[in-house]
Amino acid sequence: MSLDDSQLRQLSKDLGLVPGRLIPEVKAVLKKGAVNIKDAMQKDLRASSSFKHAARSVDFEELGSAAFGQSHYAVEIGPNKSRHPAAGLAGFAYFGGAMGGGGTVRDPAEALADEAPAVEEYMAKIWEGLL
Repeated sequence: MSLDDSQLRQLSKDLGLVPGRLIPEVKAVLKKGAVNIKDAMQKDLRASSSFKHAARSVDFEELGSAAFGQSHYAVEIGPNKSRHPAAGLAGFAYFGGAMGGGGTVRDPAEALADEAPAVEEYMAKIWEGLL
């Protein structure tokens, strides 16, 4: 499955122009989206008889930095080996192995695609507040 992330990339670029007073609202929307994607990924893994233990490894991390007068915010979602050792099975669950098997759990890009419309809707409401 391919995912056209051009709109998300443009949104990311546009967010660099967000007035400082809106940053907390933008972060809240992105964090809620991350929680929903994480929950969907965990649900998908739990539904698998072979990979259900990998569900415990899925979490998200908020990443941010301030460099050259700009703030950057991102959320990384996925299996985390430091959270649970079954994280190593997630790649097999999603994409299968070289010798066959696995690849039976829905691609995480689909969870992202499912959540994107809601994130876009709430981001639009934030932007409308600027006008």
